[in-house]
Amino acid sequence: MRFLVARASLSRNDNKNKNMKTIKQKEAELLEDFAMLPDWNDKYNYIMDLGADLPLIAENDKNAQTKVEGCQSASWLKSEINDGKMYFKGDSEAILGKGVISLLLNMLNGHTPGEIAGYDFHLIHEIDLPNHLSPTRKMGLEAIMKRIKELAQQQA
Repeated sequence: MRFLVARASLSRNDNKNKNMKTIKQKEAELLEDFAMLPDWNDKYNYIMDLGADLPLIAENDKNAQTKVEGCQSASWLKSEINDGKMYFKGDSEAILGKGVISLLLNMLNGHTPGEIAGYDFHLIHEIDLPNHLSPTRKMGLEAIMKRIKELAQQQA
């Protein structure tokens, strides 16, 4: 499992070069990673391990404007634009929530607001994550995806 998290970390570092991977290319790599995991306990652990690499929002930025409404555990998202690309930071009080945010941000950070606003979150549905979450965690996942879209649409 640590191999997969290390691979995800290396993949993010590769994105700093001029030949940055598309969202769909990053998604394909993550789908390959999930395909290697035999059961949902391993998939949950992988997602939670990804949370350790989450670009964290500063404590003083955890406020009403950055709080994601609809999450079971308090979660926050903040975005900024740098050279026309969007970068998110986030956090969650829940380990799984932190991992889910990290999973999404690792894939979306460094892309234009238009690319992010147009992303369909295929990865989440392809790995069938919503059907492996409790109803309240599923609502939180939907709230996080909605908030990412809103922030991107505001900048597009």
